[in-house]
Amino acid sequence: MKIDKKDIVLPKVNFTSEALSQLKLILENDFTLSGKYLRILISGKGCDGFTYSVGFADFHEEDLSIEVDNDNSLEVIMDPFTAFYLNETHIDYVLDLENDNEGFVVTNKDQKKYHGKFWKRNQELVPSLTK
Repeated sequence: MKIDKKDIVLPKVNFTSEALSQLKLILENDFTLSGKYLRILISGKGCDGFTYSVGFADFHEEDLSIEVDNDNSLEVIMDPFTAFYLNETHIDYVLDLENDNEGFVVTNKDQKKYHGKFWKRNQELVPSLTK
């Protein structure tokens, strides 16, 4: 079963200036990423809500493309499941060499809705599925 792409409202993805700068820098300087997109993905679920992964990937037919910088034609991609739960998302870039922490950080503004077994409490927080 798949989530029907046409039923998904595109999320708002806001990049900090640091994150946008880093994304541009990476894409301009790594030739192996030619034709790739930055993918935001729900990678797990715990008691405190979802966990997220960010990385470069190819565009797939079911993916949604979200413009994040129209001046430079930068887009990120998400699968419909991820897009359903990331209505408003904030992306930052952290460079903390002292603590060996570097990368894009995803903050879902609605994360509190998805604590625990949220789908049992509110069926509206579950995407409609199609065969």
